[in-house]
Amino acid sequence: MINSIKKDFLASIIVFLIALPLAIGISIACGLPIYCGIVSGIIGGIVVGLFSGNSLQVSGPAAGLILIIVEIIQQMGVDKLFIIIFLVGIMQIIFGLLSFGKWFRAISPAIIQGMLAGIGVSIFLSQFHIMLDSTPQNNFIGNIKDLSSVIYNSVLPLDGSVHHLACMIGALTISIILIWNLLPFKKLKAIPAALVGIIISSIVANSLHFDINYIQVNSNFWNDINLIKISEFSNIFNLSIIINALVITFIASAETLLTSAAIDKMSDKSKTNYDKEIIAQGIGNSISGLVGGLPITGVIVRSAANINADAQTRLSAILHGVWLLLFVSIFPNILNYIPISALAAILVYTGYKLIDINAAKYIFKLSKGEFAIYMITLVSILFTNLFEGILIGFACAIIKSAYKVLKVDIETENIEEENRIVANLYGNITFLQLPTLIDALEKLPKDKNLRLCASKLHFIDHACIDFIKSWEKDRKNKMTNYEISIDWEKMSKAYPSFKWKFFHDDENNKKYKSSH
Repeated sequence: MINSIKKDFLASIIVFLIALPLAIGISIACGLPIYCGIVSGIIGGIVVGLFSGNSLQVSGPAAGLILIIVEIIQQMGVDKLFIIIFLVGIMQIIFGLLSFGKWFRAISPAIIQGMLAGIGVSIFLSQFHIMLDSTPQNNFIGNIKDLSSVIYNSVLPLDGSVHHLACMIGALTISIILIWNLLPFKKLKAIPAALVGIIISSIVANSLHFDINYIQVNSNFWNDINLIKISEFSNIFNLSIIINALVITFIASAETLLTSAAIDKMSDKSKTNYDKEIIAQGIGNSISGLVGGLPITGVIVRSAANINADAQTRLSAILHGVWLLLFVSIFPNILNYIPISALAAILVYTGYKLIDINAAKYIFKLSKGEFAIYMITLVSILFTNLFEGILIGFACAIIKSAYKVLKVDIETENIEEENRIVANLYGNITFLQLPTLIDALEKLPKDKNLRLCASKLHFIDHACIDFIKSWEKDRKNKMTNYEISIDWEKMSKAYPSFKWKFFHDDENNKKYKSSH
């Protein structure tokens, strides 16, 4: 018991050190006060950790939702964002109580990976601008167009300008993260690379008196609290608010449950109750919306660090939230020494990591069709927005599935010595595929004996059976010099109500059995 508490205590400190810079960076990337990210990290640790359906999962603000938060703020304003987050929490609680948890996992990995890659590219580009003390554009094309001029103004004129100094700090932060991750010393690597990068970059920037942008925090952190206005509850049935809440609910829940599934594979101590996890996330998000926090999800980076630090129970996740609470309550002024370019550099690195090249390679090897959905989702997000990009990805996945369902697979084998073609029917065939079935059967050679097999046929309906019978009769009448045998007995198993023995002549049945 004491040993377990000790391990959870040490793990919670490591998770806290990872969560703090990420929570601040995500807030800044969303264009919100750092209070928003930190308070959602506190709620994600203490509240969600207490009720979570996965004891080792760590929840908090996630980089994957930055795009949609920025879009909501631009279109509807900050106050509407918080009522949306509150509504997200209520929806998650309802979905969890209705046992909908498993349905949030029923998403094509190609869409999820395409979504994460699209978010990663967008975060990389926007935060790259901020890392150089420049202002990002509101869209992918704008950021691409400005990229060369921003780099030129920040890197090439070595004149100590604001952009040049910010570039130095950003580059230093990323370099430290990369070097720290390559160190062979396990004990040192227990200290988060992002934290080391922030500390060293902050020391350099402050000791050299770099005139760049730093975090601005009041001496009393809680002065920034932004409780949701009572008047905003009148908008809770607004269609735009409901749609945005559904989008965040879908993305946040899917990310959380996919993280839970990954954690279950990483640790034998983890066994997720998905509906309970969705309810816990809902409780956290409803509270976060009420007090002006960001949306909360289960986060793989913090959760993996928790497992690697040998956490034993949910106490680790809860304590990490407590440390966040105590730090901002007692030492808020320390945050004022952190350069914004260093935090942006962490998110540039995070955006890069979201573009999982290995996952893309795996999808490509697995299925070219799935890889096409991955690329379409990624590109759609970049050129439209997160919501529309995901919808386009879903539409492509549905079209692909419909094509697979409607496609009739007939595999043919040529037996030269018997002058015979063996045709095997595959999968499920319904009246929707009847035109395709007609075309496929009509294309079979008419100058050979034919055997039509159905051992790999899972389902066939009456319309298709009726056609096959008429096609068989027509072929026999026109091609009297060639045998034709159809596996009616096997076909009847794919359509149980079809009585094959009453449907064809005994002679044909004998021919088929003798051919086997």
